[in-house]
Amino acid sequence: MADEVKAAQAAEGAAAPEGAQAAAKKTAKINRMDAKALASKIEELEKSNMTGSTYYKHLLQRKRELGLSAQ
Repeated sequence: MADEVKAAQAAEGAAAPEGAQAAAKKTAKINRMDAKALASKIEELEKSNMTGSTYYKHLLQRKRELGLSAQ
């Protein structure tokens, strides 16, 4: 039984770094994004039809703050 627990913990440990990398990439601060990153995120959300999300609205707000043309 101890071997089963160790195997399960090893499997969880192996998956954690991938999850951490995905979370780190996903949680980029909007106020630290450059214009190119903002545009790509906005385009990505528009393609997935997520234009009603709060995240999308914040991206548009940041785009206006930077003085870029808003849609």
